[in-house]
Amino acid sequence: MSDLLFDAPELGIYQREQDIPFRDCDCTGRVSLSTWLSWMAELAGEQYELRNLGREQLLENQQVFLLSRISLRVLRHPVSYERLTASTWEKGVDTVFFRRNFDFFGEDGKLCAEGSSLWLLCDPVRHRILRPSALGHPVLDIDRPISCPFPEKLDAPEQSSPLGSRPVFFSDLDANNHIYCANYGRIFMDFLPEELQRVPYRDFTLSYVKEAKPGERLLLSGFREPGGFTMAGTHEDGSLCFTAKMSFDN
Repeated sequence: MSDLLFDAPELGIYQREQDIPFRDCDCTGRVSLSTWLSWMAELAGEQYELRNLGREQLLENQQVFLLSRISLRVLRHPVSYERLTASTWEKGVDTVFFRRNFDFFGEDGKLCAEGSSLWLLCDPVRHRILRPSALGHPVLDIDRPISCPFPEKLDAPEQSSPLGSRPVFFSDLDANNHIYCANYGRIFMDFLPEELQRVPYRDFTLSYVKEAKPGERLLLSGFREPGGFTMAGTHEDGSLCFTAKMSFDN
């Protein structure tokens, strides 16, 4: 288990020491994409738990946070058995979105990765979007600069090739009964062309559009562009589930 800390809690920055077990890395030995996404989701949840805004408290108020967009910039890919210092903080609101940023430092004190995300406060049944004021708690706007790109909305690519289809498996699901946000990282890597799967990436952006539930099947398509790859997942009825883009150094 990671040690949980508060780093300057009066400034609203939450921090923990993050170990990297073997299971959190892919076949290259580097931290997997789904692990990065999972860490960021966990950090956000842990800070809200400490503020008495955890999942159970939100559900009592008929509210839930849903991740809408997230971006990741990896400056150095950590490997098994390293220890990182992970931090997260609020970056205010943007219309209906709650903004939240992240950073990860190695034991040498050097920056490994950064993240930026947009969250929606919703009704847990109908997923109707609620205004940030409905939370009933102040949202901080912490000035801690990062170089990670803002998670812009990604449109479905107009020109793409079929990559295959994938059912929604039981092990994909979280307690909200849809694919857990971090598991889209596994889907993206599984359907990325083989010649790119082992290439160290620099940036990754993911836009969540419509949840994927048990019994459904996702149709994956994508296209390669200079320095990157864009992928979309659609439901069998043609509606968009997610769009993601990965950029490489070379």
